[in-house]
Amino acid sequence: MLRSDFHIHTKYLGCGNHTLEVPAILLECHRVGVRHIAITDHLNVLDQLPKHKPIREDILALRRQAEDGRGDIAQALQQTNVYFGVELNYQGLDRPFAFSEEIKEQHGFQFAIGGIHETYLQSYDPKKLAEIQQRHHLRTCEDPLVDVLVHPYWFWKPEFTKRGWPWLETMKIVPESYVRELGQASRDTGTAIEINAMAILECPDYSAEFKKSYEEYLAVLVEQGAIFSFASDAHDISQLAAVRSSWAMAERLGLKDNQVWRPKCKPMLGPDAGNV
Repeated sequence: MLRSDFHIHTKYLGCGNHTLEVPAILLECHRVGVRHIAITDHLNVLDQLPKHKPIREDILALRRQAEDGRGDIAQALQQTNVYFGVELNYQGLDRPFAFSEEIKEQHGFQFAIGGIHETYLQSYDPKKLAEIQQRHHLRTCEDPLVDVLVHPYWFWKPEFTKRGWPWLETMKIVPESYVRELGQASRDTGTAIEINAMAILECPDYSAEFKKSYEEYLAVLVEQGAIFSFASDAHDISQLAAVRSSWAMAERLGLKDNQVWRPKCKPMLGPDAGNV
């Protein structure tokens, strides 16, 4: 199975901490056994675009570091493909992503992952919550500029706590018809559904019961022919190893190679790029 991690943050956007520098990410992923990685930090608003420039520069600098005698970097690049992507977030309820074909080309993004990151609710309503999520999930799949739907049904628990809402203990709030519809959308559009380690599988906010029902949710997506992407969603260097939970989930679900997504383009660096 493809040993990949296509959702990794950095120190530059404030989501990842100071430990997530590009050379450190490469070396830790190599140690963990990841063979295909992508730096995909946040682009929630256009004002964040300049912060992606040093990420791309740091990726390109890896090759120079290897040529200048960094044997550890050279060894890692011989076995690890490195991509430069971006994570998108809706700018509001039913509003667009801050992204376009022109932005993609001008800034050198090789692909985009994205999705909904909020409830967009004023009062707690499980039926409405699921409907809003589903609407944005389908919209993400239909967007030709987005390759991966990120962490469906991840929520920021403080939003629930602050408003006195009950926390989610099961995926049963999601109608099975929604799950089947999303699986079919993934199959038909080629948009991958992310299996996210730190947002869901390893997240301490979610109970064992929720995670069990989440696996059942993923299994229905598999039945509908969905394809999947793996992610640590690391916000600290120590979290990169969590991607193994995504791989383990894929094995439990019985995913085949043709059900696992990988970028259509060549990596910026690595054995498949032909530049090491």
